[in-house]
Amino acid sequence: MVISAPSGGGKSAVRSGLMKLDSRFAFSVTCTTRLKRSGEKEGRDYYFVSAREFKRLKKNGRLLEWAVVHGNLYGTPVKSVRELLAKGLIPIMTIDVKGARSVKKIFPETVSVFLLPPDLKTLVRRLKKRGEAPENIELRLATARKEIKEAGGYDYLVINDKLSEAVKEVAAIAGLEVLKVRHNLERVSAFSRQLAAKTARQLGG
Repeated sequence: MVISAPSGGGKSAVRSGLMKLDSRFAFSVTCTTRLKRSGEKEGRDYYFVSAREFKRLKKNGRLLEWAVVHGNLYGTPVKSVRELLAKGLIPIMTIDVKGARSVKKIFPETVSVFLLPPDLKTLVRRLKKRGEAPENIELRLATARKEIKEAGGYDYLVINDKLSEAVKEVAAIAGLEVLKVRHNLERVSAFSRQLAAKTARQLGG
């Protein structure tokens, strides 16, 4: 599952809420060259790497997607996503719109969700509360205008007004996707085989 949002849209908070709500969700940790913020932990929130290390990972094809956001590099290691999928978990990627397009190319079954705050006033308030400098807020709002134009390419839109409700809505989306027949063909086939075997026994008797 890919979750995108303008800065201040709450994608990290929604991701954390999903992981607390349902053990099937697992965060696909991205790597970044930006500085670590207060409260963030290496390997939990991001892998904090140098620009040189990031370029090495990119050159060696070890990144599922990568992008430059506000002057910093962000990327998702391919290995981390495949490991989660192999365990039967639902990887959550909180990435920008460019990254979402790249992921869709490699994993076409990816479910994409675009988060929006209820209004612009709320978005600005959240950015200020996060401690962003005035010039950074203007930069992020300019980026938001571009990102919102890409929302039409996403599968779902969730308005993040009340966090707990937004988390429940995104979880509900995942629940519906998991139930789609194309994801459960093996279970359908297994039931069909059991039914065929029982029918054969009855006819034989």
